Amino acid sequence: MGTSSVNSTLASNLATITNPQTFTGVSTYSSDLQSVLSRSEQIAQIPVTALQNDQTTLQNEVTDLGTLQTAVGNMTQALTTLGGLSTGGALTATSTDSHIGATVSGSGTTAGTYTISDVTSLASLSSATMTNGVADPTSTTVAPTGNDTLYLVAGGAPVPITLTSQTNNLDGLEAAINAANAGVTASILTTSQGSYLTMTANQAGATTIQLLTDSSDPTTDLMTMGPTGSLAEFKINGIPASSASNQVTGVIPGVTLSLNSATTSSESATITVAANAAPITTALQNVVTQYNALAKQVGTEFGSSAGPLNGNSVVLEVRDLMRQFAFYTGTGGVGASGVQTLSDLGISMADDTGQMSLDTSVVSSMSSGQLASALSFIGNSTTGLASLASGFSAYSDTTSGLLQQQIGQDQTSEQKLQNQIDALNVSIAASQKTEEAKLEAADALCAQLESQQNMLTSTIQGLNYTLYGASLTNSTGA
Repeated sequence: MGTSSVNSTLASNLATITNPQTFTGVSTYSSDLQSVLSRSEQIAQIPVTALQNDQTTLQNEVTDLGTLQTAVGNMTQALTTLGGLSTGGALTATSTDSHIGATVSGSGTTAGTYTISDVTSLASLSSATMTNGVADPTSTTVAPTGNDTLYLVAGGAPVPITLTSQTNNLDGLEAAINAANAGVTASILTTSQGSYLTMTANQAGATTIQLLTDSSDPTTDLMTMGPTGSLAEFKINGIPASSASNQVTGVIPGVTLSLNSATTSSESATITVAANAAPITTALQNVVTQYNALAKQVGTEFGSSAGPLNGNSVVLEVRDLMRQFAFYTGTGGVGASGVQTLSDLGISMADDTGQMSLDTSVVSSMSSGQLASALSFIGNSTTGLASLASGFSAYSDTTSGLLQQQIGQDQTSEQKLQNQIDALNVSIAASQKTEEAKLEAADALCAQLESQQNMLTSTIQGLNYTLYGASLTNSTGA
């Protein structure tokens, strides 16, 4: 029997259960027989109802587990974001001159003040364009016929660019130069005067670009230099420095300088790297918000009106994680100098509600040293308060987390129950049909006997009238 046939039979049987059979008899006992059939259906549904109740319980558990998983996941992400602040040290960089920008972009940054001056040049790329254009870039020969070779110079020794009789044209030359990885990028300009090859250096600096027909004779150059590139030249705290990019990194640890234009000899920019409490405050507020949301969700699974996860070990384990977070103590211990507890960051817990609150003025008023202590306490993915994120992640991970494992187990159990329910319904439907057939046969027999009884009664009454001229039935109808 095919799958479609099985599904069709199951659907038919389930329809029988959903729409109970109505007994339509012909005897005077048909209503009694209908009661027998209805009662039989009700009794047969008792184990199905029990399984459906178990199924509903599992479905409610899955719903609450999913909601809890989301809340734990939000707490995980909030702690991860908080731990990420250690990369920039909660420092910001500012500049006094719009010509020079500064941002904190990496680790190792420390507070300090720096002077950028004498930006005499910005980083730029050299370029060169072919002196004479060609009429047809697909067919006009560009390299001397015979050896079909040109020599590319891009700030170093000549690099042979060998073409073939089929590729000795501007299109072939462009492709060959780009394939050579010789430090330039070639392209073709198409104008009313013809097509021209142009090349641009890949790196900033004063790169001389040539395309020679004779590697030993610079007078055979086919190119005309355009703007000659340069490095960014400037001074930091009076010390000369250069960069191949106008986005300068590595000069000040963890800071990117943006050189927007050259400056005059009298211009300078003061770059100040200083502590910034705002990112810490924002991240802490998010942690408090997510903790409170998680606390409310966990709270629904306890007490007189506890949800379907009441007593579930995974809920107790999540609550233990929350306690670890709420009472986390730094390595120095309570009473040590610096930030050692959440209260040192302005976080307090309401005893009656279990909800946290944050006094943002505590962190906002911290000095650079105190902020450094706060960041040390907060830590990252492996140390400090933020390392607790991994514990929460072990529960919230939607692929292999403990909550996801329970969800999967409940869904598997729910499906098994559904299979049992379907099997029972098939069996019940078959039994109903068999019982209905039996009751129809009994009803038909009753109707037949009633008919025979009526016939005998009529016969006896007829004989009474024939023999005695009157019915012998007494006045009471007996």
